[in-house]
Order: sequence, then structure tokens, then C-alpha cells
Amino acid sequence: MSRLSIRGSLLISLLALALAAPATPQPASPGADSACDHLPPTDLRRICNSGKLVVARYRGERPPFFAEKPNRDSWTTPEQGWQGFDIDLARDIARRLGVAYEVRLADSFDEVVELVATRQADLGLSKLSVTLERSRRVRFSKPYMTVYQTLLINRLSAPKQEDPFVFLNRPTARIGALDGSSYIGYAASEFPAAEIVPYSDFDGMLLDVAENRLDAAFVDSARANTWRQSNPQLLIHVRAFIARDRKDSLALALNWEDTHLLAWLNLYLDSIRDDGSAERLYAEWFLAGKKRPAR
Repeated sequence: MSRLSIRGSLLISLLALALAAPATPQPASPGADSACDHLPPTDLRRICNSGKLVVARYRGERPPFFAEKPNRDSWTTPEQGWQGFDIDLARDIARRLGVAYEVRLADSFDEVVELVATRQADLGLSKLSVTLERSRRVRFSKPYMTVYQTLLINRLSAPKQEDPFVFLNRPTARIGALDGSSYIGYAASEFPAAEIVPYSDFDGMLLDVAENRLDAAFVDSARANTWRQSNPQLLIHVRAFIARDRKDSLALALNWEDTHLLAWLNLYLDSIRDDGSAERLYAEWFLAGKKRPAR
């Protein structure tokens, strides 16, 4: 065999051995680290690596927290066609985390909690009331808003001079609450003797109050105020009783294991209170008659 043939055979044999050998990981070159490597290997790095913050939200409308835009452009994506306090807050959180915002819709508020508990969403931001039952499944951030339990009462059903929380707790009373919301549980606790009627449609529930098919609807003060502003013609039949001694704290829901994200969100909520961002956002969505800032 010639020297050239021997050399060729050796090259072929070495190439075959190289291809058959398991690949050896090569050390990363300087500057090739992930942009997320500075984060601790926990929840914040997971969100950073995914490039998005998945936020669970109830699919229905709860203005001014979240609602469809009245004059949505045909070219917008479905989520771009929504607006509200909670939506602006979620988008700002994603922006400050440096990731995209993605929404995952739920059929009820309790399902929002379940999506977070089962890691189908990173965060639940959906006008969620903090309750003991929900706290068995998820962690909650500091409250970002406090509202109050409110009764919207048929004016013929309860004497104005009496406490409706006492007067309506009777077997003949019918009190409506939105199905899948915390107010079903609140109503059962506050009015154990009354009939609690679940509703899927808020406006239908309040129409039944106005027409005396229900004695009252049990809601939060923010939703009650929005309804009163939108339905002044029905206020001759319906009055509001806001229970200032019964607070309803709204907060962000997180998976129980996401402790770093919880600490970051609590710091974020403190910071937007301190720099006035929270107050400006509240004024934009809740103060009637205030001129909305340009977008």
C-alpha cells in the first residue's frame, strides 16, 4: 500500500471515530451569556427566559377594571381591543420586567385563581378579592386597591332608616350576586337566612333589583358606582348602601412557590404609590368627569 493510501485510510478512520464519539459541551464564549443569567434561578428567571408574562383574567367585562373598547379598530388584536385599570397595570408590570404581556382568559374569577395555582399563568390580575378560601390555593400580593361591600337595594324592599345587613337577613329576602365571584361567598356569610341568587349577567341582576324581582344585589363599591353613573334613570328604584366597615381588598394572585416574584411585585406596588403613578392611573379610570390623558 502506498504512503498516500495509508494516510487516507488513517484520516477516514479518525473522522469515523470523531463522528461516533459523544459530543462534548463547549464552554460558552465570553459575552454569550443569556440576558436573564443575572437573575436568581427562580421564578423571575423563568419569566425572563420565556420572554413573556402570562396574566390570567376573567373573560367578561368589569369596567373600569377591564372592558372592551367601545370603538375598537378592526385591525387591532383581540387583546388590544380591551382597556381598563387592571389591563394598564398588567402591561406596566410586564414592561418593567422587560417581557411581553400575554393574557389567558378564564370563565370565572375562581378559575383565574386555578390557572395561577396550576402554573397555566404567572399572575392573576382580574379584580380579585383576597379571601381565605383562595389563599389556600395561591399567594396574594399587597392590595393594590380597597373597595367596600355594597348593597344595591330596591327602594321598596328595605326601610332606609334600618341597617340592610340586618333587615335583609330573613328567609323571604332574595339577594343576587355574580356567580363565580367572591360575593357569592360573602353573601352566604352575611345573609345566612336569605335566598342567595347567582347571576352571570350584572346588568340583568340590577334590572331585577329595579323591577323588584330581587330585594338587593351584593357587589363592590367600585362596580356599584360605575353602574350608578351609567344608569341614572334607574336610581329612582335602586339605592346604594356602602358598608365602610366591610373592606374588600383587591390583589394580585401568584403561585405559592413564586416568592421572588411576590417580593418584586410588592416593591413595585410600593414604588407606584410613592411616585404618584398609582394615583394617576386611578384618576384616569375612576374619577368621573376627569379628562383622559392622551395615549
